[in-house]
Amino acid sequence: MKLRSGYYYQFLRKYVDDVDEKKLHQDWELDDHEEILREYWIFRPLVKVVITLNKESGERMYHAMEPFLTEEEVALLDEIFRELEDVLILKDLSLNYEIKETVLTKSYLEILDEYGLIVDKELNAKYFYYIFRDFLGAGVIDPIMNDPYIEDIHCDGYGIPIYVYHKEFGNIRSYLVFTAEELDRYVQTLVQMCDKHISHGNPIVDATLPDGSRLQATYGIDVTPRGSSFTIRKFTEDPFTPIDLLRLGTYMAEQLAYFWMAVENKLSLMVIGETASGKTTTLNALLMFTPPEAKIVSIEDTREIALMHENWVAGVTRQAIGDEEKEIDMYDLLKTSLRQRPDYIVVGEVRGREAQTLFQAMSTGHAAYATLHAGEIQQAIYRLESKPLEVPRSMIQFLDIISVQIQWTKEGVKKRRARGIYEILGIDPSDRNLLINEVYSWDPYVDGYKLAGSMKKLEKIAMAMGEDVKATMDELKRRAEYLKKLHELGIRDYREVTRMIHAYYRNPGEDFDFIIEEGRRYGEYYAAKAEK
Repeated sequence: MKLRSGYYYQFLRKYVDDVDEKKLHQDWELDDHEEILREYWIFRPLVKVVITLNKESGERMYHAMEPFLTEEEVALLDEIFRELEDVLILKDLSLNYEIKETVLTKSYLEILDEYGLIVDKELNAKYFYYIFRDFLGAGVIDPIMNDPYIEDIHCDGYGIPIYVYHKEFGNIRSYLVFTAEELDRYVQTLVQMCDKHISHGNPIVDATLPDGSRLQATYGIDVTPRGSSFTIRKFTEDPFTPIDLLRLGTYMAEQLAYFWMAVENKLSLMVIGETASGKTTTLNALLMFTPPEAKIVSIEDTREIALMHENWVAGVTRQAIGDEEKEIDMYDLLKTSLRQRPDYIVVGEVRGREAQTLFQAMSTGHAAYATLHAGEIQQAIYRLESKPLEVPRSMIQFLDIISVQIQWTKEGVKKRRARGIYEILGIDPSDRNLLINEVYSWDPYVDGYKLAGSMKKLEKIAMAMGEDVKATMDELKRRAEYLKKLHELGIRDYREVTRMIHAYYRNPGEDFDFIIEEGRRYGEYYAAKAEK
């Protein structure tokens, strides 16, 4: 189970409810050539983000405002930290996090009492924040970890500012810089949080942080001459849903309804695109269209798929530690998954020998879903056929649909768009080339989508169901209207969206208001069940 980022804020709330906000921070002072682009609270009144623009250089800067401490207050906090480390090392902190908070709070108050210190409520709130941040959170980068607009955190070496990838502004230089000693120590701390070890003898580690974020770290200057480094791909606690993709313009409702029909009828699908194009985000959202009782098996290097689905086996690879443990790679997990009789097989990213097994599963009737690094459909086919994937063209034809995503910048704002949606119809017997049908295309001049061709896969679905193609198209339009209705109602939480999709499956002929009411009733039922 993932530990939610910023979970300790709930413990802090009782210490900040009645404090004077103005006494926690210094006034923000801008230089003459600076202006504020955006500011927002992460946890009011303690942590705030300010993004500034240097009007001379055009550079954006990311600042996290934390409670201000004077030199005397910092010295006292350092002394409290040393005392806490000595006390806590004697206590069993392998307990749950509520008990850890209790132990930490009690120890801190005992230290104040021992020193005969009386602090006002504002200073007490500040000290509690820094104690919880460093003992229960991620330390100095904790504000960035808790910023919902940040997707990636990059530290490239000694004395180099940390860069963050902001959903609205892209890559931005931050306020944080580590010295060599600080960075070496902090990288070791991050890796230890993942229950792993990093050293000069083992200088590269891929791991998962307690909140589910992906960590890649290097130690020292042997493999990264500029010094220790780390990259964190943040785990999204509330994953994007089809409604979010509609809201952001990544797809239109008719396209999402097309995917819905494809998923329901077990057509295989692959989302391709270059780095940061939102492939996994889209794949996760489309998997919410799976029928409620279907068996899903997902296979990933690091957990990124997040579903509200009971009949789901989530597989994660494992590196070998020592001589006794065996490495478990994606190929091993995929072979095992085929024995679990899944309705849907999901591979987070195809990049090795597991590709052949995945396409073999497609050829035997399994619905398979995956992402692949490729800029357009011909590149994807070339990658699949080349080493190390080496998937025969005769098997690629069993992939039904490919969606090509890009990251697009308009007026300085980064957006994700589907460049095209394609169907693979088989192999041309005359020249052995794949027959590719473009269904939807995107026009960057108007930032809009248009139907580029007929939906051959829907014709296949209609034939399999023994109904007229018009009836299938009418159902697609109805589902598109249903998704628009959910968007209008502001329903976007992934749990609620999943329940609404399940309600549609169980009440396909009813009017939308009835289906939505049923979805809410399911939510109340499962909430009551969870309480019991």
